[in-house]
Amino acid sequence: MIVSVRRIFRALVLTGLAGALVTGCRNAAPEPEDDTGQGGATDAAIAIVASPSVAVESPRSGPGHAGTVAADTLALPARLRATGTEPFWGADIDGTVLTYSTPDFPAGAKITVARRAGPDFVEFAGTLDGKPLTLRIAAGPCSDGMSDRVYPYAVTREIGPDIERGCARGR
Repeated sequence: MIVSVRRIFRALVLTGLAGALVTGCRNAAPEPEDDTGQGGATDAAIAIVASPSVAVESPRSGPGHAGTVAADTLALPARLRATGTEPFWGADIDGTVLTYSTPDFPAGAKITVARRAGPDFVEFAGTLDGKPLTLRIAAGPCSDGMSDRVYPYAVTREIGPDIERGCARGR
């Protein structure tokens, strides 16, 4: 399933606004601009929606091919598991495929996502049931609030206007 450029653009615009709020609360200084204009994207549809301040990468080629994103961005494992509680949800990310699950739908729904990387975050954006879905992953200790486990990444999950927090780890 290929996500249309319009849907990716809409998801990234929505994500950028929400992401700015999250980043603004955490960091007083603005994110540095990347004026090189170069990203690892091989897909023109993905490159069209990238702003100059982020790098867009394909998990099949470019700097992220070895299992992490480029050195000037947040390094993430190629395969991730993100989870949230109250409400419970899960997302398995493997390249450009995200499998989103809930207790009501444990098998999950697979969607194609675009990867957008910044200096301290990586976002995965696609469409789930006609709504934009975005996962923004940032480094930092994260607790799921239900166990003693500390995860290495914090996650913001957006589906349409619904925003939830969660945690992530490599798998």
